Amino acid sequence: MKKHFFLLFSLCLLLFSCGDNKIPEGEIEYIISYPHSDVSGFMEHILPETMTLTFKGSKVKSQIARGKIFKTEVVSDEADNSIEMRLDFGDKIFYCVLNEEEVKKLKDSQPTYDVTETGKADSVQGMWSKEYTVNSNDTIDHDNAWFTEDLAPQSAYFYSSYHDIKGLPLVFDIERYGIIMHLEATKFIRREVKEEEFNRDPALEEVSFDEYEAEVQELFDILMN
Repeated sequence: MKKHFFLLFSLCLLLFSCGDNKIPEGEIEYIISYPHSDVSGFMEHILPETMTLTFKGSKVKSQIARGKIFKTEVVSDEADNSIEMRLDFGDKIFYCVLNEEEVKKLKDSQPTYDVTETGKADSVQGMWSKEYTVNSNDTIDHDNAWFTEDLAPQSAYFYSSYHDIKGLPLVFDIERYGIIMHLEATKFIRREVKEEEFNRDPALEEVSFDEYEAEVQELFDILMN
């Protein structure tokens, strides 16, 4: 009897030790730089400097803002490949919910990267991460990217140029709307994330995906010129 009990206990211990130990929720702060742009004068005072990424399970909210001047958010869920995009800029307070075809359109519009694992791994803000080289068809030299698999989201940027990379990016480039942002995680906060943190502001007006893209493109055209 004791032998059977010992075997059962050992089996339970093995099962629990092999469980999923991903961090279920939290917040990451990033610093943004513009290594491929001449950021000076007016642009220096208005371009966003930080991004905050909040996650809970498979849900992710990426928020880029500059004070009270403007704010953009992308709320995604890798469980069903859903995406909602939001903009708050002066009198332009919009959101759009992408359908399946529009998600594919967004994904197809991203620059094509050749992303290759280097075999190097290290801790980035306390999260074990893998390094990847990033190459594109243009003349731009991209910095290496770092992704972690320690967190609950495992396909966090399924709609981006990194859609084939497992995990969540901690060091990476975002190339969209005619500008390249380089982001590096500066802080990870392990905290309880409430569902309402993903809710949109009721003041936002719904527009089509094409209208939203045009508005955000106009915003970045203003910022860069």
